[in-house]
Amino acid sequence: MSELKFAVVGAGFWGQFQIAAWKEVPGNRIVALCDRDRARAEQFAQTFGIPAVYTGVEEMLRSEPLDFLDVAVGPEAHSELVLLAARRRLPVICQKPMAMDYPTCESMVGACRETGTPFLIHENYRWQTPMRRVKELLASGIIGRTFRAHIQFSHGDIRLFENQPYLFSQPHFAIHDMGPHLLDLARFFFGEPHSLYAREFRIDPRFAGEDIVSITLAYPEFTCHCELSWRTTAYEVFIEGMDGTIMWNPEGRITIRTDTSEFSEVLVPQSYSWADPQYGFAHPSIVATNAHLLMALRGEGLAETTAEDNLKTMRLVHLALQSASSNQVLPVS
Repeated sequence: MSELKFAVVGAGFWGQFQIAAWKEVPGNRIVALCDRDRARAEQFAQTFGIPAVYTGVEEMLRSEPLDFLDVAVGPEAHSELVLLAARRRLPVICQKPMAMDYPTCESMVGACRETGTPFLIHENYRWQTPMRRVKELLASGIIGRTFRAHIQFSHGDIRLFENQPYLFSQPHFAIHDMGPHLLDLARFFFGEPHSLYAREFRIDPRFAGEDIVSITLAYPEFTCHCELSWRTTAYEVFIEGMDGTIMWNPEGRITIRTDTSEFSEVLVPQSYSWADPQYGFAHPSIVATNAHLLMALRGEGLAETTAEDNLKTMRLVHLALQSASSNQVLPVS
């Protein structure tokens, strides 16, 4: 298998896991790392065996022949880097959220569309093992026609955010940090809603932005509630159908109840030396996401999370902000 050579922009908290996860995937080779903090970039380069370090992206792109670019910086910088890649027709992978506002997302997707530049989003939540399994169970029809679902993320211990201090000053915390994950999951499981209604609240005073968000997605004969909060129910996914229910709890158990039976499956995250067990299935899912995106970049299949597709998720994110601000149900066009 020939290797695709690439560079990573970003040596922050999530960058270290992104790079470590690439090392688990055959068929790629990271040849350069770019970050404004040269000392930190050099530390990463030494840890992960990256041969070249840069503090300027344009200099790196002039100097390094690349097959693709992996953008792992904060969302405020995504647009500039993706547009730079589009001008060079260099395939680009970008972290979520794609951008901080919807018109910017549209401009990024439009620029890559016009230049024929492959543009993929690193949306890893749907690649967590339990989420793939829930999708399989839904597709099997085991619980019949679904009519209600609840998907949630509990922030949990605030100390987990100490390693990402920029989140405390974001004007929108929960909806930009975890909102894209849950709304993408809703689309992954159930398809496109026709309207949404959102409420948001600021409970923990350390956050400048909202830390509680509830979003109701309406479908024909179906409702999905996405919730971001500190203390919630004992499950992360609960789906009701005419013939039964599917429940996933963060302890690792999927329970399927039907009119005639009940059974459970216990799932365990793949173990990697670099993965923090506090994050459960999140860090191992980065490996699965990278492998899937690399397959698409090699022309060996279609990516699930193209930027064109993720634009629909970002539409929901920004409609949720509008809905919460106006206290209105909004149509999803």
